[in-house]
Amino acid sequence: MDEIAGNFSKAFHGSQAHNKLQKACEILQKLTAFIPGFSESVQVNSLIYLNERLLKSPFQNNSTLDFKIPVAVCLFHSLNVVKADKASRPRCKHDIEHVENIMKMSLLALRESQEALLQQNQFSESSVTLTSSIATLMLSSSQNISTLPLSSYTLGYPAPVRLAFPSALALEELLNKHPGVNVQITGLAFNPFKDFDDRNIVGSIGRVLLSSNHKSLQVHNLMEDIEIMLWRNASMETHPTSLNMSTGHFTVTVNITSLEKSLIVSIEPENPLSMTLYLGFQHQPNHTYFHLNITLPKDQVWQKDEEYTWVLNPERLQYGIGTYYITAVLNTSKERAQQASTLFSIITAVTQCYFWDSHNGTWRSSGCQVGPQSTVWRTQCLCNHLTYFGSDFFIVPRTVNVEDTIELFLRVTNNPVGVSLLASLLGFYMLILVWARRKDQADMQKVKVTVLADNDPSSQFHYLIQVSTGYRRKASTTAKVIITLYGSEGRSEPHHLWDSQKAVFERGGLDVFLLSTQSSLGELHSLRLWHDNSGVSPSWYVSQVIVSDMAGKRKWHFLCNCWLAMDLGDCERDQVFITVSKKELFSFRQLFSSMIVEKFTQDYLWLSVATRHPWNQFTRVQRLTCCMTLLLCNMVINVMFWQINGTTARRDEQVGPFAVTWSELLISIQAAVILFPINLVIGQLFPLIQPQEPLPLLPPIQAACPSDVSFEPLSLTKVVEELKETVGFLLRRNIYLLSECEPSSWSSYNINQLVTLLSSLIYSHLEGQGCHQQTGPCWANVIPENHHHFCCYLLRVVQRLQSHLCTLGPTQVDQPTDFLDAASELQKLQEFLETHMLPTEQEPSREATSFPILSPEGGKKSTSNGLPRWLTYICWLFLGVTNLATAYFTALYTLELNKDQATSWVISLILSVLQNVFIIQPVKVIFFTLLFSLILNRIPWFAKEKEQQTMRILALSAKCSSSLPGSRDKKNPIYVAPSINSPVTRPEGTLKEKKLFKLTGDTLVQIAFLILLMTTVYSAQNSSRFYLHQALLKSFSHRFSEIKLLKHFYPWASHTLLPNLYGHYRGFITDGNAFLLGNVLLRQIRTPGAKVFPIGMFPQEQVKTSHQDLEDTENYGVNWQPLEANSTKADSIWHYQNQETLGGYPIQGEFATYSGGGYVVRLGRNSTTAIRVLQHLEQSHWLDRFTRSLFVEFVVFNANVNLFCVVTLILESSSVGAVFASVRLDTLTSFQTSKDFAWSVISQVLYYLLVCYYGFIQGHRLKQQRWRFFTKKKNVLDMSIILISFVILGLDMKLISLHKKNMAQHHCDRDRFINFYEAIKVNSAVIHLMGFLVLLATLQLWNLLHHNPRLQIIHRTLSKAWDEVVSFLLVILILLTGYAIAFNLLFGWSIYDYRTFFSSVVAFVGFLIGISNHKEIIALDPILGSLLILTSVILMLLVIINLFVSAILMSFGKERKSLKTEASLIDILLQRLSNLLGIQQHQNTCSGPKSGASPKPKSNQANSQMLSRLISRH
Repeated sequence: MDEIAGNFSKAFHGSQAHNKLQKACEILQKLTAFIPGFSESVQVNSLIYLNERLLKSPFQNNSTLDFKIPVAVCLFHSLNVVKADKASRPRCKHDIEHVENIMKMSLLALRESQEALLQQNQFSESSVTLTSSIATLMLSSSQNISTLPLSSYTLGYPAPVRLAFPSALALEELLNKHPGVNVQITGLAFNPFKDFDDRNIVGSIGRVLLSSNHKSLQVHNLMEDIEIMLWRNASMETHPTSLNMSTGHFTVTVNITSLEKSLIVSIEPENPLSMTLYLGFQHQPNHTYFHLNITLPKDQVWQKDEEYTWVLNPERLQYGIGTYYITAVLNTSKERAQQASTLFSIITAVTQCYFWDSHNGTWRSSGCQVGPQSTVWRTQCLCNHLTYFGSDFFIVPRTVNVEDTIELFLRVTNNPVGVSLLASLLGFYMLILVWARRKDQADMQKVKVTVLADNDPSSQFHYLIQVSTGYRRKASTTAKVIITLYGSEGRSEPHHLWDSQKAVFERGGLDVFLLSTQSSLGELHSLRLWHDNSGVSPSWYVSQVIVSDMAGKRKWHFLCNCWLAMDLGDCERDQVFITVSKKELFSFRQLFSSMIVEKFTQDYLWLSVATRHPWNQFTRVQRLTCCMTLLLCNMVINVMFWQINGTTARRDEQVGPFAVTWSELLISIQAAVILFPINLVIGQLFPLIQPQEPLPLLPPIQAACPSDVSFEPLSLTKVVEELKETVGFLLRRNIYLLSECEPSSWSSYNINQLVTLLSSLIYSHLEGQGCHQQTGPCWANVIPENHHHFCCYLLRVVQRLQSHLCTLGPTQVDQPTDFLDAASELQKLQEFLETHMLPTEQEPSREATSFPILSPEGGKKSTSNGLPRWLTYICWLFLGVTNLATAYFTALYTLELNKDQATSWVISLILSVLQNVFIIQPVKVIFFTLLFSLILNRIPWFAKEKEQQTMRILALSAKCSSSLPGSRDKKNPIYVAPSINSPVTRPEGTLKEKKLFKLTGDTLVQIAFLILLMTTVYSAQNSSRFYLHQALLKSFSHRFSEIKLLKHFYPWASHTLLPNLYGHYRGFITDGNAFLLGNVLLRQIRTPGAKVFPIGMFPQEQVKTSHQDLEDTENYGVNWQPLEANSTKADSIWHYQNQETLGGYPIQGEFATYSGGGYVVRLGRNSTTAIRVLQHLEQSHWLDRFTRSLFVEFVVFNANVNLFCVVTLILESSSVGAVFASVRLDTLTSFQTSKDFAWSVISQVLYYLLVCYYGFIQGHRLKQQRWRFFTKKKNVLDMSIILISFVILGLDMKLISLHKKNMAQHHCDRDRFINFYEAIKVNSAVIHLMGFLVLLATLQLWNLLHHNPRLQIIHRTLSKAWDEVVSFLLVILILLTGYAIAFNLLFGWSIYDYRTFFSSVVAFVGFLIGISNHKEIIALDPILGSLLILTSVILMLLVIINLFVSAILMSFGKERKSLKTEASLIDILLQRLSNLLGIQQHQNTCSGPKSGASPKPKSNQANSQMLSRLISRH
């Protein structure tokens, strides 16, 4: 400030002083923007100081008086900071007073500077104007009774304000008391009281102040009003309505909601024309019936834009709140009426004048009114007092009734985007409509109940079977499917599920069959499904089977969710399923997993057009029309919210790397949010009004009569088949019993063996129900009710078999003994089953497995009439009208846009549609799926769709005739269940396909993970770090390494450090780009004086004692004298300050680790202070022979690259008396938003979401596998990546906290040195962890390629040659250590590379790989150096390393011989990728023929020799 003021006092009119003052203010603005804590009060105080220096400066003669002083920029900028700073605080009266005080201080400083300028002004003009980027101020002095009345003052950009005083009669009393009046007019381009009042004050804020003798004059209740004209921003959005009219009149409807506001009607014709406006209240006026009228254009106006503007103040709007109609009638001649139509635009708005009431802290309007010269762009306020003035402005929604709106479409060629888009959508809709109609007609053929062709016409009991096929890939089947039902009273015959008129078991399909039996099966407990594995795609994924007993009015659910296939799932095409209870059926896991797919395919509106289920009554045509309605609603909402003037003006403000502006994104989000309830209503419109099917009359419930055991006698062959079928059923019911039974037992035809096997299986089933942990997981969910029915079935089977055997007798078999044994075993089984069933029958209550076909609520509703069918036509009419209306208004709105605006609107529309398709619809589906899964079992109403579908199936089944003649070929092999094999081994091709599919998915996921990781890592890095390092290193390290003694530090600091540290602009270093943050710190570590050369210790041993523990911590007086000699302050440069006081941390130097404390000197914030401090240090010998190390520490911030840099210059004194210099530069990124900030945040959020998902998966595996989890390398690698990612996240949070802490310390004390060492260490840890994380992620990607046999060779080679490798590595380590010690001892005293043992090791390894420094060694000692170099080359390169490589090559050759010739998964994957891309790839086998295997050892030997020669030559 002193320097700027001095330069200003030399020559104010010179450009140099003006530029320096401008630079000072710019620095102050940058500090305010960069440092939030640089508060407005501190800023204004600094500027008042600058103002005082300015007033003391003598002024030279000026050639102009209307100059601009940059101090105003700083002062008004501080007021803008007040507005931004208060936005985040609660509103209180203290804050309002604080803002007013700051403004008073700023304006007072400006007024004093203006008065000083006026006093020294030698010209006749008596006014001075100060301007800035956000404010304008005019000061006019010595106004009296003759000059002030009827005078006017105008302020220009950036806050245009015009002030006009009234006549002398109104000001006579004031001017008589104060003959000389100073007028101060302030125009502000922002509202400083925005956060203390909710009124929408727009445009300029004007303040008028009259003063006399440095005292403010209170002006109020004048007889005449003072005129204040306040302009609005030219870029303000007005949203005009364009009209192309040929009828000669139109009507505008305006709704007035306030009694205090004035209405402005502005008309902008394309060509000058005359018209008359008529005003009416709640009716349309005409030339004979109206309340007010006016003829435009006006004759006498102040500016041209008033010609077609009509201002209606509250007095003219005498009817108050309500609807007003304004009719415009063109005053044209007959000749002109025959010309083309007239084009013009209309704007209606309301405005009001306000003043700031400082006592109540609010904007008020009393004493102010809107004047007749107000327009859309400015407001004329007429007030009887002086203070702060402002005005609001609001575009009133209006409707325009134009009789010939068709004329508006004549301009479609100017901007055809909207109309063309609508026409394209209409054509696209018609094309898809034809396809959807055909698909609906085809789906109608699939909605039927199929009566099985192999039903017995005489059967009396009927079962409806609903089979649901899953949505898995290749879930449909072409095989012939057979079903068998098992109940407590018996089983049904195997039935073939097929339909001759339609395809069955399609993906996601529902097939309904009617199966008939001779007798009732009782309570079902099991169901058996198999197929014959025929057709092109026999694999079948069955989701669920529901069996309904038409006679008993009960139904059972069988949850399958498995593959019946030979190459998928469990590789079984024959399986048995058991019924489920209500608890399992309505469990959250079951409901969510089953409903999520159904909801996505049926309720996801956009997707369901293609995936609609045939049984769903919400047709594709209806869905397509709803999608079209949503799209048109989206278009009209987007174009209504589109900001015509403000959107395309900032196309450079893009979101990350995408060419999408923030305004386009925000408008799309607004439209998507508004569209969400419309989406819910339209999506449920047709499903809610679907007519209900009338419930057919079901037959009365028949009691299930037990089947008679005295059947018609069967032959022995039939008995054996019955035994084999029962055994097969039991084995399929518990597949884990296959491993316990011999295959010969169930394939035998010996009746005794079959009965014995049956007995063992029954015992296993009945005992396993009580101890399912030993039998298998299939018993884990066995329900007592199901088990009871299963036992009843087994009892019936055993009784029937025993009856047949008794009928046959032992004479009809070859071995009567086996027959008698079988009969005896069956008798025991019967007794065991009867005994086992007694406890279960005596249980008071069991969980039921059967459900009523229809719920009681559904049965009651079905008896009443459903909704009338004509509601469907109402819905169609509603959608049609909505589509026409939205399309019409969309076309009208888009015709008002130009092509650039229409293009931006299309981008916003596309974003909104994408949000609706990919965000809103999936979120809606997932939300409702979660909701229904939680409350479906509690609120049956939500299962209404299922009830309606069941009623529809029952209605269709009632129309079917079950007495149709059927044909059943009992000899058809499809009715024979597949033979039971040993535990299935999956086909090799299937396993390879699964592995290939899994490998492809893992590879793609890992690549996506790696891309997100790379994006996250590199978005957090700054590529300018290197250049900032180089710039600072070049500035401060010049000749620094030449310092050999401590006394040389002072000349270097005077000639290099200070000139580069303090630049021409205060606060910045010399380059003018980096800001010096805080103070510059000189800190020295001293050695205790008594321990420098103690008695009995040689100087060479001093190095050993130079450590942090031997640091001098005593306090001294001036010149390092004892403390008693002089008294110094606690923070003196002669007092020791520990690292806790300084906030420092230990620093690692070249020779030792130094603490963060020491004796500290602060150089100051400017060069003058720094030079004086250095001179004082040199004169007082602050650096002496006891100084162990000296640190020069400071922090700079470069706002251009958003980087902090902590510079540490270190001088370390050694025992020999020399000083060694080193420089450390550590960078840290500032946490400020940048252009790519949004993309960086998005990538990090996506990355950590993926990491959380991986963490959940790994946690689940860890819970299952326990300690075995850590035995797999892949699991350890994944857990390492997850843990490191979360550690990095925690360190980032810590880094943000440290950054805020450091900046808070700096704001608290700006002369304090802020130590960023902890933040630097955390940032360094983050960078190192990120590098290690990228390495692990890359290794994880490489780990996915372990299926490639070529890569497996490397692993096997190293495994086989591990012993030789370890031996050679040990020999190499011994030789390396020996030579490193030798070179260190012989040449460490003169060659820098061999100064220590570790550096000698590094130099020797470099020598072996070709980084040679042999010339220095030979020059130092030709004989011994040459001998060491020669022996090392011979031993290390020619012998040991060659043998090492040869051992690896020999193992590699052996493993290469055993390489299989079959293609690996990687080869198959690459081949398929090449075929997909159309690339021809040669098929090369992994290994050659056997004949070519013999020369390989020679080839390996040749390779070894060649490699040896290359190494030796090197």
